[in-house]
Amino acid sequence: MNVRERKYLDSKGRLYFTGLKEGDIAKTVLMPGDLARSKVIADCFKQAHFVNGQRTYYTYTGVTPKDVPISVISSGMGPLAVSTVAEECSQIGMKNLIRVGTGAALLTDYRPGRIIIATGCVRGDGNSYEYVPAEYPAIADPYVTMALIKAAKEFGEDPIVGLYRAHDSYYRETSTAMIDTYERMKPWVDAGVKMVENESATLFTVGPQLGLRCGSICVSHTSMVEDTIYYTGPKSEEAYPEAFEDDFMDKRIKVCSLIAIRAAEIIDEMEKKGVIR
Repeated sequence: MNVRERKYLDSKGRLYFTGLKEGDIAKTVLMPGDLARSKVIADCFKQAHFVNGQRTYYTYTGVTPKDVPISVISSGMGPLAVSTVAEECSQIGMKNLIRVGTGAALLTDYRPGRIIIATGCVRGDGNSYEYVPAEYPAIADPYVTMALIKAAKEFGEDPIVGLYRAHDSYYRETSTAMIDTYERMKPWVDAGVKMVENESATLFTVGPQLGLRCGSICVSHTSMVEDTIYYTGPKSEEAYPEAFEDDFMDKRIKVCSLIAIRAAEIIDEMEKKGVIR
């Protein structure tokens, strides 16, 4: 890309938005949207220390259970924040960026809390078009995707693997606010898209421009398909009572986090074997 070589730094010599500097982060970074989830993920590391908290970017760095260096930085919601993480952290040594988040499934056969791993993303955002033309595909890095799938299976999960759709406006594409959500989502359901969220289209287009390997793993908190909210069947609470426990999503997010951490170890193993460079 045609970008300035000089880093955009603040008065203290740190990257302007994230507040990070050389040596603050590992080569592999996990990226939740939720600021508080950075601490949740860091607590799953073997060891972690707080690096910095600025704007929506809260960063911890440590090691995995197998002593692979790893970091986590929250992006906050939406494409602009994701591209900022990619832009700034790629300048200080980040090579692998994995989104660890949540989204709404676009599935008729649905179980709450399913793990969904992206192979690519429908570009419903605006940010990615600032970087590449409309014809450019938003594709997850295949090695990162393989690592996430392998890690999920090691944890006894049967992940759904396929396309996401990412968009800019939460309140225009959520059953929380819109009564015609299914009509809006039906073309994507018919096309086999598995989940809708906000960040991965930018991640999969901006990342490769910066030399990053990127992937996404999300927990689905609901299905947006009509008459399948939280279940396939007549009575959701009877079908899946565990989904109505107060800590259900917390538990599923922790599993998702542990899978991503294990994927970081698998990526490190592939790098050491020369599978990826």
